[in-house]
Amino acid sequence: MAYVPSNSEYVGYINYRLAYSVSGNSSLFGENPLIEFPQLGFDIIPFDIVYEVAIQLPEPQYSGSAILVQLSSTKLALLSSELASINNTKVPAPQPYDNYEIYGLLMREIGENTTTPGYLTLVNHYLLLSNDKTSDLRNIEAVLDQITTGRQGLFDDENVMRSVYATGVTDQDYVALFVGRFPTQLNDTEMATKTVVGNGGSIQVSRAFLFPSSDIALSHLSQAHTVYRNAANYEILDSWLVVTYEYSPTRVQTEIIGI
Repeated sequence: MAYVPSNSEYVGYINYRLAYSVSGNSSLFGENPLIEFPQLGFDIIPFDIVYEVAIQLPEPQYSGSAILVQLSSTKLALLSSELASINNTKVPAPQPYDNYEIYGLLMREIGENTTTPGYLTLVNHYLLLSNDKTSDLRNIEAVLDQITTGRQGLFDDENVMRSVYATGVTDQDYVALFVGRFPTQLNDTEMATKTVVGNGGSIQVSRAFLFPSSDIALSHLSQAHTVYRNAANYEILDSWLVVTYEYSPTRVQTEIIGI
């Protein structure tokens, strides 16, 4: 997660391979292309993806998200070859930035009938893309700046690290991890973190809510019982209120949507 800028407002990580394994559902993400690049005659289906990280930067300077995708090595090599052989009479020449090349291409997301312009680049074995109509290029540049400078990122922040730790995940691999630095359904929250991990024949879903103080966290315990009913555990850890569920693996599809 070193590529996530420190000012990110929201991050959503989903490990496709682990989600398939834990859920036992090979059709979990469907089989249709998640995104197409018509000018390249190239598309990406769920089985091509190892994991993805959606990064939402602060408004109003930014909008939408930059998506960092680890593709299978075969798919990444094919995409790299397609980009290298682009006909610049049909597609604009790539823009150099931080020693990377940013391509402006038309994209079509799953469920969409029309294409939208966007930008992508290949960086350190990842595909980085954004097609937000307002700040797509700025989204890409912000993540590239984070990568090239090596400065501290979001997951170097002490509160973010402690929030992830509060969810109780130690040595398990994440099926999904979400961090949102904004208010939630629980009043007075400053941050919410959610983890989804496999736990034997079930999945463990934990949410850690950061409050200004432990007293304020404790004062919202009854509200947590109302909003998040029938959880396996409710716990106060310093300024964090943690709610944990145990579910059947069939619940994976629901729980990887977001916080």
